[in-house]
Amino acid sequence: MNIQIKESSPTRRTVTVTVPAAQAAEGRKAVTLQFARQARLPGFRPGKAPEGMVAARFAKDIEAESRQRLLSEGYEKLRADDKLEVFALVSADQAGEPGKDVTLTFEVDVIPSYTLPDWRAIKVEVAVEAVTEEDVARRIDEVRSQKASYAVSEGPAAKGDYVRLSYAGTIDGKDLAEAAPDAGILAKSDGAWEEAGAEGDLALIPSVAKALVGLKAGDAATVDHSFPADHAQEALRGKAARYAVTVSEVRSRKLPELDEAFAKSVGVETLDQLREQVRKGLEGQRRAQAENKRREQALDLLLKPLDFPLPESAVERESYDLFMEYANLRLRGGASPEALEKDREQILADARKAAGTRVRSQIVLSRIAKEEKLSLTQEELGSAVMRAAYASRTPPEKLAKDRDQLRLIQRDALLNKALDHVLAGGQAAKQG
Repeated sequence: MNIQIKESSPTRRTVTVTVPAAQAAEGRKAVTLQFARQARLPGFRPGKAPEGMVAARFAKDIEAESRQRLLSEGYEKLRADDKLEVFALVSADQAGEPGKDVTLTFEVDVIPSYTLPDWRAIKVEVAVEAVTEEDVARRIDEVRSQKASYAVSEGPAAKGDYVRLSYAGTIDGKDLAEAAPDAGILAKSDGAWEEAGAEGDLALIPSVAKALVGLKAGDAATVDHSFPADHAQEALRGKAARYAVTVSEVRSRKLPELDEAFAKSVGVETLDQLREQVRKGLEGQRRAQAENKRREQALDLLLKPLDFPLPESAVERESYDLFMEYANLRLRGGASPEALEKDREQILADARKAAGTRVRSQIVLSRIAKEEKLSLTQEELGSAVMRAAYASRTPPEKLAKDRDQLRLIQRDALLNKALDHVLAGGQAAKQG
C-alpha cells in the first residue's frame, strides 16, 4: 500500500492509501473462499458449492465485506505510520474499478506536536477542613428535619413551617406572566406549598419564602423580589418584581426528640454512636472535597502552559455532550424549551469552551499514561465499572457488556490514574 498525506487543517489530514489491483483481487478472493466454506446452496453439501456459483450468488455481500476489509486494513496501515498520531477517524471512502488499483481516502483528526511541561514538578496540597461539634449538630438537625411531622396551626408561621399560599407577581405594574411569558410558576400560583424562611435553592422565590415567617392563615402581604442578573430566564434577569401573597394554611413543624429512640430510628443504638457516625461521614465528605479540589488545581497547572490546536471531531463531540448536560440542567431548573432555544448560542459557547479543556486534558493525560507505561489492573477496571454503574443507576453487568461504554469507562479510569501519577510526582506504580 502507498500512503499520501495532505494537511487539511492543523489537526486534520486527508490520507490517500493506494491498494494495488493484485492485492485487492487477493483480498476479494479470500472473502469469496470464506463465503464458499459457509455457503448452503441447493444441490451441494455445505461448503462444497463451486466458487464461481458462490461469487455470483453472494456478489453484493462479498463486495461489501471486501470493501470493509480493505478500509480496515488501510486504516490500520495509516495508524502505524509514524508521520501521524491519529486521534479519531472522521470519514472513510473507497474508489476503484474491478481489475484496477483501489484508492482509499480517509479524513482523520490528529494530535498536533506539543511539548509536555515538567509535570513532575507539580505540587498541590489542599487542607482538609476540620469537622466541628457545630457541624455535627447541624447535620443531625438536618436528619431530624427530614423526619419532622407537620400539623395544621392557627398561629403565625415559624422558620421551617410549611405554608400553603397563592401569589401573583408584577414587573413595573405589568403582570409578570405577560412580561415574561416563560416564567411559569415564577409568575403566579394558586395553592402552592413553600417552606417558611427557606433560603437558596430550597426556595422557589427566596424573598417570598422569607416573608412567610410570621404570617398566619388568612394573612396577605406584598413582597418585593429582585431576580439575579444571571437568572436562567433571560426575561427575568436583573428585574425587580412585586408579589401579592395570600396565606391559606400553616402547618407547623415538629422535630423528633433528640433521644435514643431517634438514634435507633436512623440505625444506631445511642446518641453518642449517632454523633460519631455523623462525624465520620462529614470527615469523609471533606476529604473527598479536598481531594477533588487538589486534582482540579493539579490539572489546571498541567494545562496552563499548553496552547495547541485541538482535534475538531473531539471538540464537537464533547461540545454536544456538554450542551445536552447544560440544557437538561436548565430544564430541570424550570426553564422552558422556548427560553432554552433563546439562549442556545450562549449555552453552545459555554459548552465548547468547557469541551476544549476536557479534550486537552484527555490528550495530555493520555500521553503521560503512554510515556509512563501506565495500565489498569482488572481490579481497577472492575472498580471503575462499579462506580459508573452506581452513578448511572445501571446494572454493572449491563455496562460490562456494552463495548462502547466499557471503552469510555476504561479510558477515563486510565486518565484518572495518569493524574494520580502526576500528583505523585511520577513515583506511583507504573504497571497494574
